[in-house]
This record gives sequence, structure tokens and C-alpha cells, in this order.
Amino acid sequence: MIRFINSILIIVLSCLFVRTIKYITKKVFDITKIDVQRENTLRSIIVSISYYLSFFVACVLVLKEFGIIDLNQSTILTGAGIFGVIAGFASQNLIKDVLNGFFILFEKQIKVGDYIYINESFRGTVEEIGLRSTSIRDWNLRRISLPNGEIKSIMNYSRKKMRVIVHVRVSYECDPDFIMQTLGEVCEALNEKYKEFLIKNIMNEPSRPFSVYGVTDIESSSVGAKYTITGVVASFKYFSIAKNARLMILVKFKEKGIKIAYPKRVNIDADEYESYI
Repeated sequence: MIRFINSILIIVLSCLFVRTIKYITKKVFDITKIDVQRENTLRSIIVSISYYLSFFVACVLVLKEFGIIDLNQSTILTGAGIFGVIAGFASQNLIKDVLNGFFILFEKQIKVGDYIYINESFRGTVEEIGLRSTSIRDWNLRRISLPNGEIKSIMNYSRKKMRVIVHVRVSYECDPDFIMQTLGEVCEALNEKYKEFLIKNIMNEPSRPFSVYGVTDIESSSVGAKYTITGVVASFKYFSIAKNARLMILVKFKEKGIKIAYPKRVNIDADEYESYI
């Protein structure tokens, strides 16, 4: 009976240890001037390590209570050797996850709060970074956890600046100069509306990043030519500005009487065709 009580106490103390670590790290970071994203990342790592450490120690102490292992020096050395051999054969994926997680953290590839695209398959906001896995929250609020060893590529949308690229197709019958002029007006409106989020140039002078890039395609689609506007903005405003840029193009085109290109089908009456030929 004493063994069960001691085991329960060990488990409770290990949980309290993790909670204490979380509390202490929160208090320490509250009085420091570390970047919020960096702070959340470091807290996530420390808590992850404390979980693994408390779990391992608790397991050893509980096994000792039931006499399964003996914590004398020779036993510890023997157990460590056996554990090392087992880990070498059975835990290769775990070691790979931990090593890859270390390099991701060391190279500062991502931070908690970053919006990323992993392996060209999973897109979302980083919620937790651990030594073994990384968790993100996607647009549907689903939490996705990926082993660090399975992460092959990371596209980070939260690195200071991003280029907004908006394409629009217009019928070949429309005057290209008129289209370019209209898109120029859209760019001027975007520059004025979002001037506080525009990236400055190397001379530290206010730039006017939104501009008409030009005609970027006239061959791949039969419905019309593709025009493109581009602009460099702060990364945290990328999606909202890109969305509003498309809306402003639609509104301005409607004002100017310009129609977006779309597929059309022409039906020719057989009698009319015969008379034509």
C-alpha cells in the first residue's frame, strides 16, 4: 500500500514540477524585454524539456518503488548501457526528430506565432515548438502536430516583409493603355491607404511600392491578357492588403466599365454558317 501511495506522490510531484517550471518561466519573461514571439518560443522549448525530464525521472522512481530496478551505481551504468543500445535501434526516428528540432530552433527558422507552410502540404500559425514535434493551427482551427524529423521545407510568411502580387485577366479587346492607367490608379490608392505598412527603401525614405508590373501573359489563356501589380508590405499585413487589393481592382474596373475576362461560348446556327461559307 505504501508503494502505491509513494508512486502517486511521485506522479503528483512531477506534475507540480512542470507547473512550477511554467510559472517561473512566465514570471521571468514578464520582467524581461524579449520579443513576444521569441519569448513564446523559448517558453515552449523549456516546458517541452521539463515534460520529458519529469516523465523520465517519475518512471525511474516508480519502478524503484516496486523493486523493478535498483538505483546503485553498477545497476545505473548497466541500465544506461542497455538503454543506449535499445535507443540506438528502436529510437532512430525520435533521435532524428530531436536533432532536426534542435537545428530548426538554432537556425531560427520559425517562432511561435509565425504563419508558415510546411512541406507544401500544411499551412497555419505555429502554436508550439518542442524538441520532438511542432504544432500549428490551420485556417479551420484544426491543430496539426508534425514530427520535426518529417519537416523537409518551411515557407515562413512572417519575416518582416513580403511582396504582394495580384494578377487580373482582361479581354484582348480592351485598350491595354487604358487598363494600365486604371491599374495605376489602384496602385496609388493602395499606396495612400496603406502607407504606414509599406516597406522603406535602402535610403530609409518612404517608398511607393505598389506599381503596375505590366502585362505578364498573352498566350496561355484564350480569354484575355494577364496584367500584374506588385507591392512590398509588412508581413503581418500581407493577407489583408492582398485581399483588399483584389477588391479595389474589381471596384475600379466596374467604375471604368472594364470587364474581367471569362470563358465564352459562341453558338452558330447551321443555316447562318452555310450562308457564311
